[in-house]
Amino acid sequence: MRPLDKVVALLEGRNTRPCISMWKHFPLVDRIPRQFVQKTLAFQETHNWAFVKLCYNGLYSIEDWGSIIKWPGKEDETGFVADYFIKKSKDWDRLQPLSVQEGALAREIAVTKEVVNAMKGRVPVLGTVFSPLTTACKMSGQIILDHIRGNSQSLTKALEVITHTTREFAGELVKAGVDGIFFATQMGTTDLLTVEEYGAFGIPYDLSVLDVIQGKTWFNVLHIHGSRPMLAELKNYPVQGINWHDRRVAANLTLARQITDKVLIGGIDEHGVMAHGDERVLRAHIREAVEQEGGARLILGPGCVVPLKIPEEKLIMVKKIVEEL
Repeated sequence: MRPLDKVVALLEGRNTRPCISMWKHFPLVDRIPRQFVQKTLAFQETHNWAFVKLCYNGLYSIEDWGSIIKWPGKEDETGFVADYFIKKSKDWDRLQPLSVQEGALAREIAVTKEVVNAMKGRVPVLGTVFSPLTTACKMSGQIILDHIRGNSQSLTKALEVITHTTREFAGELVKAGVDGIFFATQMGTTDLLTVEEYGAFGIPYDLSVLDVIQGKTWFNVLHIHGSRPMLAELKNYPVQGINWHDRRVAANLTLARQITDKVLIGGIDEHGVMAHGDERVLRAHIREAVEQEGGARLILGPGCVVPLKIPEEKLIMVKKIVEEL
């Protein structure tokens, strides 16, 4: 069965064999379109994952908004912000919409078109879209928490600008032919914000972006990053799947299944068992994940991106274990 058929079967509630998806960054080439496309396609052809999650570099959404970024020089490094564009509240007033026809956003759209053209009809392809508040945090750092709790008028206006640009980007991904988006929020967690704060500064802007893709894509995934994810609060987002760090937080697969009937994506601790466990330990770990959820609407996967130090041999081992279930 093709990966696409497996995902369709899950969404339709038909029994299928367990399936798995993994995704990882390619830091040295993710700003070089041709090489990034080649790496992405080779990764999928090698492992035949249930879906392709396009791992654009983690800072693509702020590249052209003024922050100074230190790009990696080694395969096991990722880029980081060396100097934030936003340092004080009034800096938000300087934010202007970006064009999706140039710069980093245009680059990722072009990459997406190539991957979709190569994979369309065989495997679902998801473009990564960061929530507006996540993008705001990426260009300001933890100071954004002070802005949320202080004079937030400038931040609110900036979120409208970011949302406009993010909606434009999501719309272009749809035009490029993606089957869905991987919508990632790094702020929908109560270790950073209260439910009320995310209700004011997160949810309205998230839903505005997700509205762009409604009726145009069929497999969208919400990724909630953080140690206390707002699963119950975000369960009604218009997506088909949810991914979070289920092995590292209180909300495991069993609890999530009581909250939602959406496809759950997780069950593998990419930083612990996957990184350090042998085949026997991994096999027990994966079986337990299937037992937690029941296996009816589960795609085995990591809680977030696979760590760069995980060797290829471990990915092959995990895929083999799932296929033997």
